[in-house]
Amino acid sequence: LDKTVVPAGEGTFKVSNTSKDTVHEMIVVPAADAKKTALPYVKNENRVNEDAAGHLGEVSELDPGKTGSLTLDLKPGSYAVFCNIPGHFMNGMWATILVK
Repeated sequence: LDKTVVPAGEGTFKVSNTSKDTVHEMIVVPAADAKKTALPYVKNENRVNEDAAGHLGEVSELDPGKTGSLTLDLKPGSYAVFCNIPGHFMNGMWATILVK
């Protein structure tokens, strides 16, 4: 993320897959306390259960070099932003964002 704190209201996530050979995606979910709340992880699928996490929207599978965007109207609070391609979340492809 280029910003970790943003104002409440409508905002657009502009996503670029800069990889040369790997598909990625970006998902946004609420996090009551992003530093303490674990997302519901499905171990045998090696990914987060998006529905149980409260999926708010996503930029679906982006091929290498492709771009996409997602516009959401976010209320104040903490949110998790992550790639949910199997294995990517656990390999650190996640961040938190604070909406004020």
